[in-house]
Amino acid sequence: MCHKELPENYIFHDKIDLKNNKKQFWIVQGISLVILVVMLVAGYFIDFSFTGNSYEPFIALAVLIVGFVVYIILHEAVHGLFMYAFLKAKINFGFCGWAAYAGSTGYYDKKRYIVIALAPLITFGVIFAVLNVFFHSGMWFWVIWVLQIANVSGASGDMFCTYKMLTYPKNILVRDTGIEMTVYRVATEEELNAMKNADTENGDCDDGVKSDD
Repeated sequence: MCHKELPENYIFHDKIDLKNNKKQFWIVQGISLVILVVMLVAGYFIDFSFTGNSYEPFIALAVLIVGFVVYIILHEAVHGLFMYAFLKAKINFGFCGWAAYAGSTGYYDKKRYIVIALAPLITFGVIFAVLNVFFHSGMWFWVIWVLQIANVSGASGDMFCTYKMLTYPKNILVRDTGIEMTVYRVATEEELNAMKNADTENGDCDDGVKSDD
């Protein structure tokens, strides 16, 4: 189940911060680089021809640049669409440095969050794969293949988050602001009792404070 507010029996479990956590940042960059190299090599073996007339390379470059910008916008739009489809909460779009993001004020369960994370990768992976069936050689193959590379390597953060989700307990909730993902889990009975006792003790201390007036 997804929630607009965090249920009372949930507590903080972990945080994924691909910007400020340097370890996570470099893991994602490493994954992206490996994917980039592997797919470039794969493209070389599929087709290394760049046949076309004298004007075609400039047209292809323009299409690639425009296609890349449109892809970035649609990638985040797909994230946002699935977020809103699962929970009618506020969706935020923006840029953090060079990276675009989509975030939500809601809390998503494990299965739905994995769907949200992988939706753009799968959606555009299928679209570009189908296009490459029709444009399977020459310069236009490479235009589409480079967009596919951007899709897969650019989704390294989404794949990393999915991997992390699989290592977490079953009944988690995730709040994704677009910049960082905060993960909450169900508190144990001992933890709930400890929190209640702490609240009680704090209440007793407040009651014991006397005014000087």
